[in-house]
Amino acid sequence: MRKFCVVGIGGFTLITLFMLFSGAFFVSEITEKPALVVIPEPAVSVSEVEKTVVDFEKYDYDYVDEDVKEILNSMLGPSGKTAFYLPSTGYVNVSRGSKYGVAYALNNPNPSGENYFEFNWTAGETNCSVGLDVAQGWIERGWMSWGKIGEGWIDHMTVYFSFPSDVEACSVTYDFVIVKDGVLYDSKSVLFNLV
Repeated sequence: MRKFCVVGIGGFTLITLFMLFSGAFFVSEITEKPALVVIPEPAVSVSEVEKTVVDFEKYDYDYVDEDVKEILNSMLGPSGKTAFYLPSTGYVNVSRGSKYGVAYALNNPNPSGENYFEFNWTAGETNCSVGLDVAQGWIERGWMSWGKIGEGWIDHMTVYFSFPSDVEACSVTYDFVIVKDGVLYDSKSVLFNLV
């Protein structure tokens, strides 16, 4: 057994020495000079970029207060039809088992006809393990209304959602559609991520 170990170690040593002296482990010479790569200065320095964390609770309203009314009115401007107080992310993250209200405003900048409006909120798409009819039931109040909006009057409202705690993390889109005198006036989709 001892002879076998000595022969094995000796063979390994000879193979290693052969490979070292034959150049098997050496990199062949570089014949060309490496290219010089110039890295341009970034347009914005790293220190100028700030990390922004979205506070989704900031946009959660049960009823529209005066500050949010002013924000919505400025978003509408003189000829806007609808404005929604939502984060710029294009979605809202909300905890399962919580409630969330979306504030919005309706305007009638160009009155004509009867000026009769109807709107509704409906569940549009979901990857939750429930059907759209169940997701529709998560709208606690404000899912529909109708009436007249006169010239110069801006109507401020909220739609209020109550998301269940017993659903897995998923997403659901709610579609807002408003018609004026029976003709589509405006629409909006709001995506909720239930986390």
